[in-house]
Amino acid sequence: MNPALPLLIGRSSSHFTRVVRIVAAELGVDLAFQPVYDLGSRDSADYGGNPAMKLPVLRLGSETVFGTENICRTLAERFPGEVRILWTEQLPGPAARNAQEMVWHAMAAQVQLVFGTQAAGLPADNLYFVKAAEGMAQVLAWLDAHVDEVLAGLPPRQLSLLEITLFCLLEHLDFRPTVPLLPYVSLASHVQRLGQRFSARHTAYHFDRPPG
Repeated sequence: MNPALPLLIGRSSSHFTRVVRIVAAELGVDLAFQPVYDLGSRDSADYGGNPAMKLPVLRLGSETVFGTENICRTLAERFPGEVRILWTEQLPGPAARNAQEMVWHAMAAQVQLVFGTQAAGLPADNLYFVKAAEGMAQVLAWLDAHVDEVLAGLPPRQLSLLEITLFCLLEHLDFRPTVPLLPYVSLASHVQRLGQRFSARHTAYHFDRPPG
């Protein structure tokens, strides 16, 4: 671990962490990485000092930055380059902003489903998880119906936070299946397109293994 590099605390299996890694790669920023192995920990120190016990966290010199979008914006401000990333407030109109809102919702629901039913072993037929899964399926159907029009209407850019978060969500649904992805043709095309970028190919999901 290079102490001179910004330190990202997260999980290689996390879609929230991967969003940051893709943004960093697009900006040409090298990050040191500190994996969190046990999501069952209730010690905020294990989460980079985040009192909400959530990931990812960025250590940038003496500063600590919490949360995916917050970290992405901080990296873009501190390490401006030639890559133009389109942020949420730059999305043109309600449809595009609705799409970003739906992606954030689905990313949170995916954590809810994976942690609750797979990590914690709680029953998947509990109303809490059933509703989350049904909502996720409806969100994916909505995104599939609107994504082509929304992305075609975005201003000129190299990439947008919407495209990155959508890609990370969809690949995570393949990596940690909770809701089937097979019916969604337009979403699959988006994954294929963005998956060809260097930043996507070099941040593939995997499980971090403790040393020893």
